[in-house]
Amino acid sequence: MARPWTFAQRAGAGFIVSLLVALVLAGTSVVALLSVRANHKARILELSRDVLDIKHLERTFNDKVVSGRAYALSGDAFFAQDMSVARERFMATYESLNSRLGDEPLATLLEAVSHAELEHEEAVQALIMEREDGVARQRLEQIFDGHVADTRRRAVDSLRTLHQEAEAKLSDGIHESLATDRSALGLSLLAGSLGLAGATMLAWTLTRKLRPLQQEAEANVERFQLLVEGVRDYALFLLDAQGRVASWNPGAERIMGYREDEILGRPSSVFYPPEAVAAGIPDKDLERALRDGRLHTEGWRVRKDGSRYLADVSITVLQDGRGRPRGFAKVTRDITERRRADRTQQLLAEAGGLFHQFQDPDQTVAELTRIMVPEVADACLLYLVTPDGDLWPRAIAHAVPEKEEWLWDSARRFPPPRDAQWGIWQVMRTGRSELNSDVSPETLAQGLGGPEHLSLVEKVGVRSYLAVPLRVGQQIRGVFVLLTSSPERRLTVTDKVFVEEVAGRAALALDNARLWSEAQEAVELIGVAAHDLGNPLNTLQLLLHRLQGLELAGGQKARNGLAAALRQTQRLGQLLHNLLDLSRLSSGKLTLDVAPVDLSELVNEVAERFSEQAADAGCTLELGTEPGLVGRWDRLRLDRVVTNLLSNALKFGKGHPVEIRVEHAGMARARLVVKDHGEGIAPEAQRRIFERFERELSGGKHSGFGLGLYIVRQLVEAHGGTIRVESVPGRGATFTMELPLVQRSADLRDSTGPSLHS
Repeated sequence: MARPWTFAQRAGAGFIVSLLVALVLAGTSVVALLSVRANHKARILELSRDVLDIKHLERTFNDKVVSGRAYALSGDAFFAQDMSVARERFMATYESLNSRLGDEPLATLLEAVSHAELEHEEAVQALIMEREDGVARQRLEQIFDGHVADTRRRAVDSLRTLHQEAEAKLSDGIHESLATDRSALGLSLLAGSLGLAGATMLAWTLTRKLRPLQQEAEANVERFQLLVEGVRDYALFLLDAQGRVASWNPGAERIMGYREDEILGRPSSVFYPPEAVAAGIPDKDLERALRDGRLHTEGWRVRKDGSRYLADVSITVLQDGRGRPRGFAKVTRDITERRRADRTQQLLAEAGGLFHQFQDPDQTVAELTRIMVPEVADACLLYLVTPDGDLWPRAIAHAVPEKEEWLWDSARRFPPPRDAQWGIWQVMRTGRSELNSDVSPETLAQGLGGPEHLSLVEKVGVRSYLAVPLRVGQQIRGVFVLLTSSPERRLTVTDKVFVEEVAGRAALALDNARLWSEAQEAVELIGVAAHDLGNPLNTLQLLLHRLQGLELAGGQKARNGLAAALRQTQRLGQLLHNLLDLSRLSSGKLTLDVAPVDLSELVNEVAERFSEQAADAGCTLELGTEPGLVGRWDRLRLDRVVTNLLSNALKFGKGHPVEIRVEHAGMARARLVVKDHGEGIAPEAQRRIFERFERELSGGKHSGFGLGLYIVRQLVEAHGGTIRVESVPGRGATFTMELPLVQRSADLRDSTGPSLHS
């Protein structure tokens, strides 16, 4: 079964039948007329093409002149490229014309143009050689205004004469065509009358059958118009073939600020910054779109009020059915805030790394102000509260070094006025940020300290202002100030939120740096105190030793009292030495004074020193040492290690023997073993007794600060050794220390060596 004809097929068939009838009736009389007119049209088109090519020849020559002057005077390779491209287009157009213009006098005039252009090219090349030889710019300009200008005028005159002659020939051709048309008018009227019946039938068919299609097309156009007008986040508008605005939508008005009646017919270059217009960017964008069919680009654009925004732009070429360009469709989106948000995240990450990188507050604030300029603002100032309650500038940065010096001068000479209605002290009083996106001269004068201060700030230029407090808890440590100088760059609420986040982190980092500095000072104070207390303590110990050897009244009782006092001074001295080592470890200033030390000899000395204390504790020292275990160690620090280990063994193993062994451990290492048979250490405590301020109370019978074993581990590890403990509750504890007998040269430390950090 045959498929029924569609509406389009029926309408097409009716159109063809009506058209055939009209052609049969009018064809005979019109064929001759069409043939004559076609010849005339072809001739006129050819003449028109000649005129257009001659005009293009003039434009390319002018482009070459402009680029040649710029290159000859500046030497910029960009202008050399433009000059080369312009001349290539000139020669291409000349060759095209030369192949077509065979009639006189056009051929002769074209040849004259070629000679004149060649003379001008030679003059420009000579000028370029003069510039390369180092001729002064004034001389180059004289040459350009002399010989080069003469050759240019001759070329321009030749081109103008050629253009006038071509236009004259075109005018004659048009008049000839009009005369032919008038003679054939009668035949056209006859042919029109004969085809009127067929045209009437065709019009009736189209009117009746195609009206629904027309109505649907109108509805589609209306829906499209509503869609375009409903889009407010994008600027959608059309340009004609010359780049002038042909349509406008509400989104374009919202983004760019122009009303439709203000912008229609104006060139698209009004949306570009002045420097882009001077560089010819608007025309180049349209040329690239024509070449590729479509162009997507990003760049700065200008609103009606002069403010700038970052735009994402798409340009699409509009073509007719024959592929000829009829205009351009442009879609523009404001991506300033999106880019600013992306950059904000990057700056936050950079600021976070900065706060963890530096412990010095001055270095931290200096780096912080640096990263804010010029990304967020043109200038950045950081005021911190001094101990006496004043505000003083700690860091200032400006995108222009000269203006940075002016800002420093202004901040130091003119402290912020406390009674100003706006400004830094207002932020200090309220604890709230202050944003002024458009600072007027009157407002600026109210917040400054007088005419001289105002004059200095005006040299810097303040168009936009933001002040944010540096808050830590309920305290405000200072104020973070940002300034912009250019009218198209204003600080916004988005900047305020970002800077408040940075200021919060900066305040916390500065407070942490302050606390760290105070802690360092406290540690150094402990070291100084321990050192200062150690001197009289040593003197006291020597005096007690001397008194202990004298014959005193009371005999044994006096000696026992002196022995007890001596033990207490030894204990106090051990604690002071631990504090001194703790302060040096915490500040990273511990230095080992290494020299050859016999470990067995050192242990024997310490054991002899503790013989009386062992006897008082009811402990027997069982000493076994292997001679010849010599290494490069710090004798004083190693003495302190053995002293701490033996002191702990006597304290926790009271009433039981204490074993001390010094032996060879293989692999060029020496081993010291200190074992008591006392209370022992619980397994969970064994993992933490070597940490700072950790101690095992052993039922509350023994107390201390938990520093001895921490110092022991630090000193042993500083020597490249290890220490461990083995213990079973109720069976005592065994501490084992191993030290290298021969250390690598890179690990040795002398009295001038670097500090070892804990």
